[in-house]
Order: sequence, then structure tokens, then C-alpha cells
Amino acid sequence: MPPKHNSVLNRQARKIIYDLTQYMKKEKEEGVKDVDKVYLRVANATGVSQRTVQRIATEGNISGLLSVFRTPGKKRSRSKPITDMDNFDQGVVKRCIHNFHKTEKEMPTINKLLAKLKRDINFQGGKTSLKTIIKNLGFKWRKTETNRMVLIEKTDIRLKRILYLKAMKKYRDEGRPIVFTDESYAHSSHTKGKAWSDGSAQGLKRPISKGQRIVMVHAGSEAGFVPNALLMFKSGSKTGDYHDDMNFKNYEKWLRTQLIPNLSPNSVVVIDNAPYHNKLMDPAPTSNDKKAKMESWLLEKGIPYEKDMRKPQLYDLIKKNKDVNKKYVIDEMFKQNNHDVLRLPPYHPDLNPIEMVWAAIKGHVAAKNVDWNVTRTMELIQEKVNLMGQNEWSALCRKVQEVEHDYRKSDHIIDEMTDQLFIINTASDSESESESESDDYEDEPMPSTSHGTQGADDFMLGISPLSDSD
Repeated sequence: MPPKHNSVLNRQARKIIYDLTQYMKKEKEEGVKDVDKVYLRVANATGVSQRTVQRIATEGNISGLLSVFRTPGKKRSRSKPITDMDNFDQGVVKRCIHNFHKTEKEMPTINKLLAKLKRDINFQGGKTSLKTIIKNLGFKWRKTETNRMVLIEKTDIRLKRILYLKAMKKYRDEGRPIVFTDESYAHSSHTKGKAWSDGSAQGLKRPISKGQRIVMVHAGSEAGFVPNALLMFKSGSKTGDYHDDMNFKNYEKWLRTQLIPNLSPNSVVVIDNAPYHNKLMDPAPTSNDKKAKMESWLLEKGIPYEKDMRKPQLYDLIKKNKDVNKKYVIDEMFKQNNHDVLRLPPYHPDLNPIEMVWAAIKGHVAAKNVDWNVTRTMELIQEKVNLMGQNEWSALCRKVQEVEHDYRKSDHIIDEMTDQLFIINTASDSESESESESDDYEDEPMPSTSHGTQGADDFMLGISPLSDSD
């Protein structure tokens, strides 16, 4: 007796079975002919060409498995690669890199960093994934005079962080309210796809479709969420990027109608560097603008120039002076209401406590979302927002202040270590990457991973239900 299969047969497979049954009945009545011409008989029985039958048979012979048969051109959902982290995970990895300088008292190599990440946060990737993540976080590999490859943060990113931390300390010392803002999203199908235990996966399976995307915008401080500032709506974007739903027009309306009216007096509002946060007032001319426009801009800014200058010379003056003359539209909006804006340095979501708030909200949704419809998901988001009061926000803000303190300490250590090491400035980042097969990159024994977690820093990359793996 042939083996029984419990899989559900699709419409096409059922049609083939019917055709085969009818063909075999016909063979019985008329007598079997051409018994050696297997491909021809199958082609006649199924209604497909003999060439197609032969090709499918060859595919099956190569693998020996039924799973080889896939519908050509069909799009299939794929799990996110380990390199596709959300902002919360990126912050955890970044802090691990900086803690390496502080705790290990040396510059990290790829093998030592990989071992630390596997040990401390149960990182699931390998060296190739880690190299991609490191590059995405604004680090680069540099060779020392001893021919070792060490990890160095880009100077311009360090500078922006140092200036941000200096400004933040000033505002805190003045006792001003610090309000953190951000945008995120959740899918209506956001749920715990699997419950992880001892390497086995059990529990509720997530739906195949991601469902409707829900965009969330909010703000909060040590006092809790800013009252009446939650903006939540169904996405209309088809690009896959929720930022496309928050253009400048939508963002400006949210600031004007929901955030600014509910801020405490003399607040400092922390934002990231999304393009719609940085719309310029009176933007500087480009190299393609007319000469008259370039001269007018320079004259308005009080920048001297000579009348016989050509366009390239005028534009060179503009480039040298445009940064100091930048004014952002939203900064002026806040200034008119006696508030200041502070922009996060690039690649530093770990300095924004609302990233941990989003993780908590998505975790709440994932734990309770069994209906997988957009209305229920939005209700769960609102429910968690209502539950998160001053105590939880205050704890997260204290956590960020600890991160700020750690960065200040690690910056001193990095200065000392780079003074001790002679760093060879290679021609380009790509050249440094190509040298990654040095002795420092050879395989080393990796410690076994741990499934234990201890707070936000021990975030389980790739398997935590708080990670948005949709």
C-alpha cells in the first residue's frame, strides 16, 4: 500500500489525480500500449508536454525529495536576516562594542567581538553578518602598525555624539524637561510566532500575510507620555518603509496640533534625523542654480564676495558657509513656542528611551494579538500606552542617562587606546574590508550561548518576541 500523506492538495493537484484516474480507466478498457514510453504516457495522462514531464522527473531524481517541487515565480515569505535589526537591537550591539573598550581594556577584533556578543546577548549570526551590522552602525576596520585589524568608530559620528552629550548635560543641569519623540510601526499580524524553549519552537503560528501596517508617533519624558500626543493610523504606503507615511506635512501637523500644545514650558525636544525632520528654511543654492540666486543668498547672509567671481567660485563660498546658516522649519516652530530641539547623533537609537517603549508596546501586542485584525491591534497599542505611566518612563530615562554616562567614559578610553596604537589610515573603507582575512579574523572557539536574559541589555537577538520580526 502506498504511503499516506496528510498534506492538503491544491486545486491543480486534485485535477491531475482526476485526469490520471480517467486515463487509467481508459487504459484498462483499451489495453495498455507503449508501456516503455513512460514520459509519453504521463504526458498524455496529465495534459502537459512530454518535455515538461521529463524536466520535472529530472528535478526529482536530483534531490530525491518531494519538497523540490515549487511553483515557479511564486513569492514566498522569508524570515528577516539577522542583519535586518530594528533600532532597539542596534543600540544593544552598539553598547556591546563600546563596553568592549571599557571592560576588556583593548580594541575589539572581529573574533573577540563575536565571542562577546554570543556570550552576552546570545547573538545568532556569524562573522559575515556581524561585519554588515558593524558597518551599518558607523564603524570601520583599521589596521595597526602590528598588522592587526581593530574596530574604530568614524570620527564624525563620535564628534556628533560628543556634542550631543555636551548639550544634553547642559539642558539637564538647567533642569529643563527633556522630551523624546519617535515614529515606529506594527503590523496587524504582529504576534508571538513561536515560543522558544531549549531550541525547540512551539506555540501559536503567525499568519502568512503581514496584514495592515499601523504607524505610531508619540513623545514622552520622565513624567510619562505627553498627554494627547499619540498619533496612530493605518499605513497607505506600498514601499515597505513606514517613513513614507510620515512626510513633512503629516509631521508638521502632528507637532502643531498634538505635541507643542501639550508640552511643559521651556522643553527640550529630542528628535532623530529623518528627512522630514530636517526641512530647511531658505535652503542654500545648489551648483545648478543661477548666478544671481547665488549672489543674492551670499548678500543676504552677509558673506563677502567679489563681483568678478564665476559660479564655481560662488558655489565654493556657499558650501563653506551653508552649514552655519542652516535653519530648520520645525526648529523655528519650537523656538516660537519657547522650546528647543536637540537632534540625536546618527546611529544612536540607544540614546532614545522611546525605542524601549516601542519594544514594550510591540511585546504587549505580540502577547495578546490572536485576532490579527487592525482594529484589535490598535486597541492593544492604546492599551499599553495607557498602562505605561510615570514610573516606567522614569526608569527608562534613567537607563538612557546611564548609557550617556557610559559613552562619556568610553570616549575617554578610546582616546587613550588610539593614542597607544598607531592606526594606519587605509585608502578606503572597502580596502579595509578586503583585508579582513588577516590573522585576527581566523576562527576561534566560541563559547556556548545562554538563553538567560537580564533586562534590556540582554536582548535576545533574532528570537525575542519584542523584536519586530514581521
